[in-house]
Parts: sequence; C-alpha cells; structure tokens
Amino acid sequence: MRIRKISIRNFRGVKDLDWSLPTSDIFCLIGKGDSSKSTILEAIRYAFYPQWNLTLNDSDFYKGKVENAIVVEVSIGDLVEDFVSLYKYGQYLRGWDTKTGMLVDEADDALESVLTIRFTVGKDLEPKWLVVCDRNPDGVPFKQADRNKVSVGLIGAYSERQLSWATGTALAKLTEAQSLNELLANASRTARTSLDADRPNTLKNFDAAAVKSQEVAKTLGVPVVEAYKAHLDLSSVNLKVGGLALHDGDIPLRQLGLGSRRMLLCGIQKMGLEEGHVTLFDEVEFGLEPHRISRLLKHVREDKRGQYFLTTHSPVVLRELTVNELYIVHSKAGTVRVIPAFCEGLVAHEAQGKIRSSAEAFLSKKVVVCEGATEVGFLRGFDDYQFGKGKDPFSYHGVSLLNAGGASKIKALAEAFKLLGYEVCVLADGDAEKQFSPAHEAELRDKGIPVHVWTEKLSLEERAFQDLPWASVIASVKLAQTVPGLTVYANVRSKYLKELSEDVGTWAESADLRLAIGKAAKSCDWFKDITRGDLWVQAISPSFGDPDFSKKDIPVKLSQLWEWAEHV
Repeated sequence: MRIRKISIRNFRGVKDLDWSLPTSDIFCLIGKGDSSKSTILEAIRYAFYPQWNLTLNDSDFYKGKVENAIVVEVSIGDLVEDFVSLYKYGQYLRGWDTKTGMLVDEADDALESVLTIRFTVGKDLEPKWLVVCDRNPDGVPFKQADRNKVSVGLIGAYSERQLSWATGTALAKLTEAQSLNELLANASRTARTSLDADRPNTLKNFDAAAVKSQEVAKTLGVPVVEAYKAHLDLSSVNLKVGGLALHDGDIPLRQLGLGSRRMLLCGIQKMGLEEGHVTLFDEVEFGLEPHRISRLLKHVREDKRGQYFLTTHSPVVLRELTVNELYIVHSKAGTVRVIPAFCEGLVAHEAQGKIRSSAEAFLSKKVVVCEGATEVGFLRGFDDYQFGKGKDPFSYHGVSLLNAGGASKIKALAEAFKLLGYEVCVLADGDAEKQFSPAHEAELRDKGIPVHVWTEKLSLEERAFQDLPWASVIASVKLAQTVPGLTVYANVRSKYLKELSEDVGTWAESADLRLAIGKAAKSCDWFKDITRGDLWVQAISPSFGDPDFSKKDIPVKLSQLWEWAEHV
C-alpha cells in the first residue's frame, strides 16, 4: 500500500498541512530544524498505529489548545483486496488522480482507488480511527488488525522495541502465523517445573518461611488446603510478548550501536512483507558513518515494495539522494508546506550538482546567494565580527551562504531558491554587468529578493580598497603577503605606474594607489577563497568602529544584509 495524500490539523507544531504526494517510493524531508519534519512522520505513524493503547497528552495539541481537535487524514492507494471488499471498506472508496494530485470522492475506473483514514483526538484524549469519505462523513471504524496490515514502521532514536516480537513490530508480522502467547505460557510453566526440580537446595529458605507462614495461618484460622510453599506465580512472571527479542548468541541486539540497530531495523521492515510496507526513518544519518549512509540509502532505493519517508539534517544524505527524492518543509505560524526540490528553475541550473556542492543551503531557512568564494568568506568573517559584538550569528537566524560560482549563475539560483520557499537575498560584484545586469537586479527585487551590489561597477576588492581606512588597506596588503605563491608587491607595481617602495609599511595614501591595490587584489586572486575572505575581515575588523568608514558602501550594504537576516 502507498500513501497518496496527507492532511494534518492541530498536531504538535502543525496547525495545518496539506500534502499531495507524487507517485514515488522515497520522500526525504529536509529544511531548517523545527520545521515539523519529524511531526509529519509521527502523524503518519499514529494514523496506522497497530495497538489500541495509544497515549497522548495536552502537549500533542497545537500550542496546547485541546479545544481544537487533532485531525490527521491519510489517503492510501495500491490497496490490498481485503480493503476494497464491500464487506470491509468498499463503500468508502475514493478516486485519486495521479496526474493532478487531486482526490475525488467518487471512485472512477480511470482513477486509482484509495481509502482515507481519519485519526482524531479530542480533549478527552481518546484516539479514534475511521475510514471516511464525503458520502459517509461519519465513517466506519478502522480496525486495529487492519491498521497493522498497512505495515507502517517508525525507526527513530529509540527503537529497541522493534528488535523484539512486541505487538505491531516487523518481527511480529513475520511470525504472525504462530501463537507467541502460547509459547511464552509454556515457557513460564517450564520455569516453574525447573524451579521445583531442585527445591531442597534452591528453595530451602523460602520454603522454611512458607512453613512459618502456614503456622501463622492456622493460628489465625486461615484455611490451609494442602501446604504452603514458595512457587512461581505464573500471572506475575515477566514473560511478555516484547520479552522475546533478537539476540546475537547470548547478547541482545538492542545493545548494538545506534546506527547498526537502525540499519538492521530497516532491513527487517523490508524482509518478508510481501504486501509492502511504509517505513518512517527519522534522522536517517544518526549513528552512521558516511559509507554506511551510502549503503543504507542504496538498500532503500532497491526496495520496490516499500514506501520510505526520511528526515535528515545531513549534507551527506542529500548528496546521496537525487533531486527528485528531496522535499523541503517550511513552517510559518503553524502552516506547514512541503515543496518538491525538483523545479524547472533549479533543474535548469544543474540542481543535482548544486545539491552536492552546496547541500547546506537546502538545510537552511534563508539563503544568501554570493557571487563567489570571496563574498562567502567575507560574510563569514563579518558574521564572526558581529557575534563578537554580542549579535546572534547567521546560524541562529537560519542563514546559509551559497557560492554561486560566478555572476552568470546568480539570477537563476536566487529565483530557484525563492521558488522552493526559501527567503533569499543576493550579494554580488558590480563589475560583470553582462553576466548580472541592472535589469537582472530589478527582476529579482520585483520577486521580493533583496540585491546588494557594490557601487561604481566595482568588485568587492576594488570597493573595499576605496572605502577602507588607510591602516586597514595596509593590513590587507600585509595579509596577502602571507599567502604562499602570491607576489603582492609585483602585483601592485604592475598596476601602479609611479615609484613604490617594497616596504608596504611606508606606502603613502593616494587615490591612484588605492585603485592599483584594488585592481591587483582582484586580478591576482588575493582573497579568492573562503578562508582568505574570512581572514581578510578579521584583519580589517577595527575599521567597523570608524565613524567615517560606517558611511561607506561596504559597511552600509553589510548592515542592510544583516538586518534582512535578523528580521525576515
């Protein structure tokens, strides 16, 4: 069976969510933390909870408001024959249009037959499961045994129970033809018999206490039918269904490392479930090294009988999956949207490659599209400076810095990330109008994307050496001199046609020399990587306290970008 549509109301951090799923087997939910990715998995799990004793509390309601009932509706297709029978749920069948992702209440031969399961919890905290449709809104109970048939399994941080034969586990499904309760009852009886076999030795003191208790009983007139003795009370012997667990030799597999347990559970969920399964894998990367993540995802991709819902915060996972398997979760004031990472704007710009090179951007809330590595490093350094001044860093605001890899790629990337639901702004040089023109800037701004471009058609390096106090200019040149392979004096001398001392500390400020230094820094790649861009900001950081410098283009635009990060 396959999930086709999910609707959630008033469950934990989700006030409302409606998600129509495409025909696919793998759905990896990504996005900023606290966007309700795990809540979506829990909602699916609860809709098909295989036991009757599900316990919820007030904190499971959106903002704790119990007057607003929890309602989860999950429509499933690829139904087993038992479910479509008129004697079961056949009167509640609905139609699913795979092309449009629309649910039609009347089943049709041209549409896939689906059932809608409604899970509700009111302020009485009593869960209810119904099969519903618009024709019969009151629905009919969705029985525990049928919920179990959907084979929904959650692999979370605490899944030791899944390595036992407890009710509803994958192991229990593999052996459901045999009565485990009877086996455990016989084991209890065997334990009682075994204890009796060596009673004179093992129970000597216990029987002595029993005899004394018998004497007291007779004294008080309490009837004694035969004789008091110590014996196992079979009703109290802790041999429960969940007590039968997988072992490696004599060692229970629950003692395996977290990653190994979760990989094993994923394999067990797949194994032997001929009618398919729905596996929910929360934080798929937990406890796993990159090579084992790769192996696990290969296992998932090869399983054509299962439908997988994954969550992750790992760039490694993103790099292993395809763009068609990624879904971005955005939450704003309780309204949650799930947006496929596959979109024309991003695909047109080599989405798969960008995911693998800049996976961190897809795990954020806000994206600053930077023209190149210099801008990324410069902003990282400015972030450190602001943090040192008591400001909350970019990470706190969910900001990721994306290296576009050139001016020609800025517009397409900014538009694509905006289309995917991210907040986006741009930081670019002003010296490449053929690749990123004022018209491009205007188009982005019309789409709600702030654009920061250095004035006078200058690059970051040129603009900085025009704006910085002279002491910071000299500090910048000296920093460049520490980079192996750079011939800094020769670089500047080639752009400056006047006499110039080799001792940088003696250089006197002039407009021509500022211009020459800026051109040399740009053309000779003084700060053209993230690390050097970061170190550059550290070298010039005293400038940010200069009142004259604060009015220049560099600090003004940096302040505007920071305000966007804080308040958008």
